[in-house]
Amino acid sequence: MFKRTVFAIFIPLLAAVMAPAALAHGALKEASPAAGAVLDTPPAQIRLQFNEALEAGFSKITLTDASGAVLATPSAGVEAGHPESLVLIPPALAAGTWQVHWSTLTRDGHRTKGDYVFQVK
Repeated sequence: MFKRTVFAIFIPLLAAVMAPAALAHGALKEASPAAGAVLDTPPAQIRLQFNEALEAGFSKITLTDASGAVLATPSAGVEAGHPESLVLIPPALAAGTWQVHWSTLTRDGHRTKGDYVFQVK
């Protein structure tokens, strides 16, 4: 009886403690500009910081305008010397709403993707 009670408490507790670590693989830690930001001037770069090193050949970042058109951004990808960062150098951005999209593969095989919006006044 005692053994079952211990396992009935211990197993769910262990699962609850381990779940956040399992979900954090490849998670976005920080975005600059921040999601939902309203900027007075266009950003010089867009940087996404992840909690794991990324595979350069399998990680990408793109920028689209309000109509969904993808902007040509030849300087976009994993930052040299910082394998946990995706960086995009945008062209001169006009006032409007812009959406950042990313898709990554971490070095230990976890995939993640997402997007967020920011505005330029």
